Formats: sequence, C-alpha cells, structure tokens
Amino acid sequence: MKRTLFTGICAATFLVLRLAAQQADAALAPILERAGVHGRVNASCRGGFRPGQGSDFAIAVSDTVDGGRYLVVQDDGRVHELTEYSGKPDLSCYSVTEADRLNASIAKSNTLNGRVVAEWDGTVVCGFIEPTIAVCWQFAQEQRRFVRIGGWTT
Repeated sequence: MKRTLFTGICAATFLVLRLAAQQADAALAPILERAGVHGRVNASCRGGFRPGQGSDFAIAVSDTVDGGRYLVVQDDGRVHELTEYSGKPDLSCYSVTEADRLNASIAKSNTLNGRVVAEWDGTVVCGFIEPTIAVCWQFAQEQRRFVRIGGWTT
C-alpha cells in the first residue's frame, strides 16, 4: 500500500513538473520568434529581471554539441547576451532572497569558492560557463544591461 501510494505521488509530481515545463516552452516559443533567436534551447528559467516585468526568460541556446550562449530574452523580443558556455549548460534563476541563501551556502562550503551578491531588486540568473565555474548576473536598471554580480567555482 505504501509503495503504491509513493509511486502515485511520484507520478503525479512528475506530471505537474512536465506540464509546467510544457507551459513554459509554449510561452517561450513566440518570444524567441519575436527576438529572432535560433538554435536549440537546452535550458531555461523565467524571472522578473527588469522592474515590473515577470515574463522574461534566461535561456541556454546552442548551435553546436559542446557549447553555446546564455541569453536573456525579454517579452518584447529584445535580447541580452550574457556570455558563452562550454559543455552542458546549467542555468538557474533566483529571487534576491534565494540568491542571499545561495551566497550563505557558498560561504559555509568547504568545496565551493566565491560569492553571489544581489545588488538590486530583480531575479538573479546563474549559469556554468565551464564545468566547474559558475557566473551570476543581474539587470542594472541605470545601465540598462546585465552585469556580473558574482559566481563560484567547484
């Protein structure tokens, strides 16, 4: 009985996550079309990078097998290139509170070295540019661009 219940819960959780991913993909497709972004999207996360906005995406897009580019695509089609990456993309979006927790975890770690300091309100996006090096950015409203606010090595 317990195993059946556990299996049912796992299946339901998987279904919810899969539906959420499909909805994100459905919302991302027209934005990519407006932006003229081509290539395979290997990872994405959604965030409120700019003040008052919540429908922008950070994406990892590749044209080759061993790397690509991290971009932020705004709902109006504007694109901000963050940087290139090599290997498999690993991309995450964090609220300011989550970024603060991430920074505290890095500070306590014996194996991670670095820091992530959110400078403004708005989502923080982090991505591994190499298998052991992660970099984080946040949108600087006064500069109207994404700036590096930290990162870590493993």
